[in-house]
Amino acid sequence: MKRSALVLILLISGVCLFSQIATKILFEDGWKIFGEETIVEKPSLPLTMIVYGDSRWGNQTHRKLVELMDEYRPAIVVHLGDMVNSGDNEREWEIFFEITAPLRSYAFFQPVKGNHEKPDVYYRQHFGLYNYWAKVEDYVFIFLDPDTGVKRCENFIRSIDLSGKIPIVFLHYPIFSGGPHGRTQTVKNLQVLHDVFRELNVPIVFSSHDHNYQRIVKDGITYIVTGGGGAPLYRLDPIEGLLVGAVVHHFVKVNLHRDRIECEAISVNGEIIDSFTVSVRSSS
Repeated sequence: MKRSALVLILLISGVCLFSQIATKILFEDGWKIFGEETIVEKPSLPLTMIVYGDSRWGNQTHRKLVELMDEYRPAIVVHLGDMVNSGDNEREWEIFFEITAPLRSYAFFQPVKGNHEKPDVYYRQHFGLYNYWAKVEDYVFIFLDPDTGVKRCENFIRSIDLSGKIPIVFLHYPIFSGGPHGRTQTVKNLQVLHDVFRELNVPIVFSSHDHNYQRIVKDGITYIVTGGGGAPLYRLDPIEGLLVGAVVHHFVKVNLHRDRIECEAISVNGEIIDSFTVSVRSSS
């Protein structure tokens, strides 16, 4: 009898964990479902998307940010990497999934692999996505993992049919940054993608890695650094093209319309630290 009860408890625990990490992810022209079988409806415009990164071990701040995000009921949530501090620490992943469960219960949750997801055994287990793309009407979301190689990222971007589409790029490492990582070779190597983005008419690029907020405009492209998801904050120095910067925990709310992208950077205290609109061409 005791053995049967133990087996039942283990089965129930397994179901709870299985349900906890259930995640639906937009992928190519449809979606993937991790953790459960669910019929999902693809989002349509206009929609609200939340973008943020670098939660790592800042669980208390991360939890508060998620509570604020949940108030906006986003259709899509993009985490730009460094979801955990140590990619091979299973307990950190359990905490991450517990904190983000409210959002993942209804929103598409788009992962981008950061450097702290390495070693990526659990990232592969939970997501298994590195360079991938998704489409919602005229928008094509491009998710990059520069650790696969900058040239491979370029080739991947060019392999996507962007005819008549509006591409938005998401990656962990910034292309430009006034934070400490802006001077690293990793970031400098990525700057070759700027010309690719110009050629393909990318209006906006989201990244994290530096733990602050930045809005940088180069050659008509808006670069957002949003690394304020809970990890310790980094200093910010002025650089060419930096229009707005803030050393604060935050996320970015993005309202997507057919002809414009409206963004608000919102601090952990609910204050709007930046607000701007990017006009995009409409194919309709």
